[in-house]
Amino acid sequence: MIFLPAMGWTAESAGPLVSVLEERYHFHRLDLPGLGRSEPLSKIPTWKDLALWIHQYCEQHQWNQVRIIGHSLGGIMALAYADHFPDRVYQLVLLDAGYQPIPRFPQDIATPFRYLVPAVNILASLGGVKLLTRWIGERRVPGNALSVPDMWEQEFQEFVEHQHLLITNELREAFYTARKLVTINPLAVNLLLGIYRSKPVTAFSRLKPATLLVVPEHMTHYSPLTQIDEKGLPILLYEVNGGHFVHYAHPEVAYVIRDFFDHWN
Repeated sequence: MIFLPAMGWTAESAGPLVSVLEERYHFHRLDLPGLGRSEPLSKIPTWKDLALWIHQYCEQHQWNQVRIIGHSLGGIMALAYADHFPDRVYQLVLLDAGYQPIPRFPQDIATPFRYLVPAVNILASLGGVKLLTRWIGERRVPGNALSVPDMWEQEFQEFVEHQHLLITNELREAFYTARKLVTINPLAVNLLLGIYRSKPVTAFSRLKPATLLVVPEHMTHYSPLTQIDEKGLPILLYEVNGGHFVHYAHPEVAYVIRDFFDHWN
């Protein structure tokens, strides 16, 4: 089983899922390429390239089939793999991911990512991305350009208040680890652009593997979700109240995932 985190987070953000699921499964938690401890992509990835990044990892471990859990933009990468290699995905879990178009200014991405990505996309279209990435490379800008260790606890408190989350040791560890490891660097920009240019809703509408989608109830008006039954998609919808960090806001989601793995395929 593979877990892929949201943009701006690391593998530690699997948090409350680990203790429940690692009892039964070999739980591999990965940082996204170029963000954290994973090697970056050497070019702006296509939709298939996103899938191939996961496929290469599976091939290295000689896995014929996997279960994948993806949160937010990690879920978009998981969706790309399920789209291109549906026979290799036994079951898929999307944590508030895959059913929405990529917004022009992605609000769920940590600053300054949400502003950097659209700007770099425009520059890339004009052939000026090398200049900007060279500037980034000379500075190794941290994930939050104004963030320093002395501010992390204040930022953490503001984050949990904004997201209406309970403070736990797992969440604090994930937040602090992300602050330490996630940087904006020239090759990380490649991943950001690849995801920014992707069209996950198209792939979502042709899903083949058994899929559990955990989504905030206020988001269920999106047309891809209202068309699940109409299109006969193999998607089980689990609605929760609250915001984007569904597995932290609702620790029972770990047990929902376990039951999904046990009984739905």
